[in-house]
Amino acid sequence: MKVEIRVDPALTEPKAVLCAPKVTPELEALARRLEAEGGQLTAHTDRGAVFLPIPEVIRVYAERQQVLAQTAQGVFALRQRLYELEERLAPHRFVRISNSEIVNAAMITGMDFSLTGTIRMSLRGGLVTYASRRYVSKIRKQFDV
Repeated sequence: MKVEIRVDPALTEPKAVLCAPKVTPELEALARRLEAEGGQLTAHTDRGAVFLPIPEVIRVYAERQQVLAQTAQGVFALRQRLYELEERLAPHRFVRISNSEIVNAAMITGMDFSLTGTIRMSLRGGLVTYASRRYVSKIRKQFDV
């Protein structure tokens, strides 16, 4: 694959254009990853919409029939489903730890493997969450532990 960078002072934000003879699953995955890198999530409050920069999201989880995103500024309601967010968020940056939670890998400060069959994760801001047994092997593989 050839990579080319062009500087254009007229642009207000970076723009990536992918050129290929045909659309492939790998090309679509690359486009989704590039789009998710510096994007934002739209959260909804009683006062309107709030834009959350994706790198600032600590975790996204489902609770009481609602999908929530937690940042250092608080917890915000999202309108997307968890599986839609999992597809949108960069797979090397976010990791699914249970059927109801996705965490930002950059926000993990520690992992405790002493509990049988699960992992206790410490996140920034003093948050603690647990990985379900179903996802333990995937997490160990992703973090090479």
